[in-house]
Amino acid sequence: MEYKKQIKNFLEDKENHSLLISGLWGVGKTYLWKEIENEINPKDNKKEFWDKFKSNINIFSHILLLIEFIIFVLKKIFIIIKDYFNFCNFLKNKPKSIDKKYIIYISLFGKENYKEILEEITLKVYKHNKILYALRNLTFWKISVGAFLQFFIKDDFKNLIICFDDLERKSNKLDIKDILGFINKLKEEKCKVILISNEDEIDNKEIFNKYKEKCIDLEIQIQSKAEVISQILKEKCPEIPEIIIPDSIYRIKNLRNLNKIIKALKFFSKELQFSQNLEQEEQYRDLFDFTLEKIILKFENLDLSNLHDKEQEYIHIKHLSSRVIDDIIENYFNNSTYLISNDKKEDFKKELQNYKFYVDLFKAKEILQDNIQRFNQNDKDEIEKIINNIDEQWLNNFVREFGFINFIALDKTFNLNENKKNLTMKEYCLKFVKVGECDEKIIDIICNGNAILKKYYEELKTEETQKSNLGNEINKSKDEYKYYYIENYESFLENIEKINEIPAKELNSFLKNKIIFLYCHIYFNFKEVNKNNYLQLYNAYKSIENNEKSK
Repeated sequence: MEYKKQIKNFLEDKENHSLLISGLWGVGKTYLWKEIENEINPKDNKKEFWDKFKSNINIFSHILLLIEFIIFVLKKIFIIIKDYFNFCNFLKNKPKSIDKKYIIYISLFGKENYKEILEEITLKVYKHNKILYALRNLTFWKISVGAFLQFFIKDDFKNLIICFDDLERKSNKLDIKDILGFINKLKEEKCKVILISNEDEIDNKEIFNKYKEKCIDLEIQIQSKAEVISQILKEKCPEIPEIIIPDSIYRIKNLRNLNKIIKALKFFSKELQFSQNLEQEEQYRDLFDFTLEKIILKFENLDLSNLHDKEQEYIHIKHLSSRVIDDIIENYFNNSTYLISNDKKEDFKKELQNYKFYVDLFKAKEILQDNIQRFNQNDKDEIEKIINNIDEQWLNNFVREFGFINFIALDKTFNLNENKKNLTMKEYCLKFVKVGECDEKIIDIICNGNAILKKYYEELKTEETQKSNLGNEINKSKDEYKYYYIENYESFLENIEKINEIPAKELNSFLKNKIIFLYCHIYFNFKEVNKNNYLQLYNAYKSIENNEKSK
């Protein structure tokens, strides 16, 4: 059960009156209690007068502020007079009970005696009365007002919720038996008592355990700060999918920042429509995780090395400058803005599309590499899904960055459906082929008998409008060849010298890989001279090709 719910259940329980909240330092014991306290008695968030005075103002504003100040003073005088007569009436006709529940928070840090604790409780009970609070340090006939008021609150204990914190930090002069005895006395008066402590740090633990059984009705053991944060997140921002909440939030050092962080997370999630976008494209989750993490880092100075335990499924943010995200976040924190301009939102949408493109590109490269290692016909649906997801305006970039030969290799290997996007991408492939630098057989491989593509290439050849080259320059690597180094056509070319040196018997097995064989087919038909450069590899390739034709 959630910690807050357990505590609230205790406060509504009419049979149990004392609760121990225990756990190590920093796990969020006090934070949880303050959360509940604020829910029971919300704080007044009215803007203070002097905050207004410090803002930029003109002469007319000064006049208005002066009038407001006079009204403010008159109200205070009226409240004091009103409280005075209320106090007189209270002393004359003291009610048997106070309807409102009052929460009293007492830190035991440095407390030296029982009387000091009782007097602080008494004064805090009547803190709502301005006159009593103002007179709290006065004495009459050597009797303090705090001590005097104790005579009036005995019947009101049942309307109190008293929280004792920092038990392990009390003064050595204050006997732990006195505190637990006092808690037991409050229980008898039907007062709800919360005791917060790190039991591992308590002196005289044997005595504490002995008396705890008599005066503590229930106990809640808080295991970790991350657990507290997780429960608060589920309660306060259920609209943010858990999958995009970064792991860094569970490592924040100061829980006082948690509410500020949650407020910022909710703002950005709503303004940038994280949930809606995530429903459409699961790939966005790493980008949203990245954005929320940058927000958290604005509040906390965290060491994020080895932060993510789980391996990321998609490529991360390295392909993005994140300038748009940085600008939006900086604007929020520096200018206290509570809206994001439409221009910035449009920029963020473009950032999403940019990110989605690189996610799709990364997944396509993974499929290519995986099928070089072990062919899997089931990947056909996945590669077609990726191609269909790419926006028309990104098709050219995809062919360029993926490599047109790699795309054709996948197309031939999986026999991809020849839809509109597939044909468009093949047109881009034809654009990347330099006229006169390759054999016409390469064009035939790309066109694959499609008359429309053939005609398109003839027009390109006639007009000589080729604007791009093959992409990356082919650099021959001197590193020792290893099979798993082949990720794409470029890496195949880098290792072709070592491939050519593989024993003939192993070459036949090597070339049974459909993608590798197609790379050889393209390479040896690209230029006539290639056949002579790597004769052993060519002969092995040619032997397999002839066997296939004979079948």
